[in-house]
Amino acid sequence: MKWILTLLLISSVHAKNLYPGDLNPISSKENIEIITNSIFEELIAVTKGLKPPKELEPKKESVNNMSRGKKMIEEMKRRNREELAKKNGINPDEVKSGADLVKAAKEDNKQLVKQIHSAIKNVDDWQNLADSEIDALKDKVISDWKKKHAQKIKRWELEKKKFVKEKGKYEDTTFDLPLILPVDKKEKEKTVEVKIEKDYYIVPAAMSVPIRDQKYRPTCSAFAGVRTMEVMLAQNGQNVDLSEQYFYWASKEDCQSRPCSQPGSWVGYGLEHSKEQPSRDIPLEANCPYVSSSKKGNETQVPLKSTCEQGAVKIGDMNYLKNLDEVMKALDSKNAVVASLKLTPNFYTSRSLILYKDRANGGKLDSHSGGHAVTIVGYVKLPQVLDEGSVCFIVANSWGEGWGKGGYSCISEKWILNQRQDNPFVTISYLKE
Repeated sequence: MKWILTLLLISSVHAKNLYPGDLNPISSKENIEIITNSIFEELIAVTKGLKPPKELEPKKESVNNMSRGKKMIEEMKRRNREELAKKNGINPDEVKSGADLVKAAKEDNKQLVKQIHSAIKNVDDWQNLADSEIDALKDKVISDWKKKHAQKIKRWELEKKKFVKEKGKYEDTTFDLPLILPVDKKEKEKTVEVKIEKDYYIVPAAMSVPIRDQKYRPTCSAFAGVRTMEVMLAQNGQNVDLSEQYFYWASKEDCQSRPCSQPGSWVGYGLEHSKEQPSRDIPLEANCPYVSSSKKGNETQVPLKSTCEQGAVKIGDMNYLKNLDEVMKALDSKNAVVASLKLTPNFYTSRSLILYKDRANGGKLDSHSGGHAVTIVGYVKLPQVLDEGSVCFIVANSWGEGWGKGGYSCISEKWILNQRQDNPFVTISYLKE
């Protein structure tokens, strides 16, 4: 017990030196306020500028540009006359008028007027809903949050400028995702069906773990997997900095005893490796430090340092999650979740919100489609009129505090459903120390 406490103390000190950031409850609360308020403000902005769905727009425009839809009705009458003329063997071009044909079309016209009025009502209802949802979002925003957290926001904005300059290097770290345990299409495309009771939810202690930076190596799965462990330990008051260097090695079985050049890995491999070990295998960052630069032809940078064998924790068990309802259940059970995603241009340019409708913002889709892993740490309820699903999922990335808002962003359900990998989501059930 004394040994593990000593290691934890070393880890805490090392984390503060290597990763300046947030390791205390006060800072965690600050992060939650900044991130959630940023998301709410961006939701207000994008919802306020929305227009009714396309299927309603023509009907609304028709009503605005015609007297009670007369022009539209007349057009329908003409079509009805032509259809009736065809049925009666009359050349439609010769049908210019006729009481008989108009009478035959009367019932259809009544239905058309009903549809027009229904469309007007639907548009009004949609706008009223949009207005009420915007007002509800405004009520959630703390009025002085920017002033309260000005120093941290300024620091994040400076990091954002640095990230923008180096964005291309991070794009190069994405890779072709390996197909592991492919999820059935029906499960993969299943929307969130559980009832959303809260405006937002964040896994306890998730924002007390500092945002890491993988730099320019394809090690995102290792960072995402390690973060889930660190969040679990933080919930028990242990600010532990674990080794991504080791976990990347552990997740690449073919590259553990010899160098290899194939980039990337899958988080499940690393977790399974740890679970199978007879004793603690995942070391502290202090004992097996991450090397931010790649070594050509040696992805796992073998041989690892001898101190990488000083394990601090190991995986007790883990779960594979097929659909978003299972992800929601895991989050509500205080477990962070690893997601493997195929990226779109707006993933790189995001601030606090990533929407599917904006996926092409920032470049061509086919030039950004590499795979990437992130850690889901919470969710925010979305306005219905946004048409992006029930929630957006708050993710912690591993590209430093310059990505998104301080290293976090909220990705809409619709974006996740369209961009998730065929592999399952992954979460840890428990750790062994």
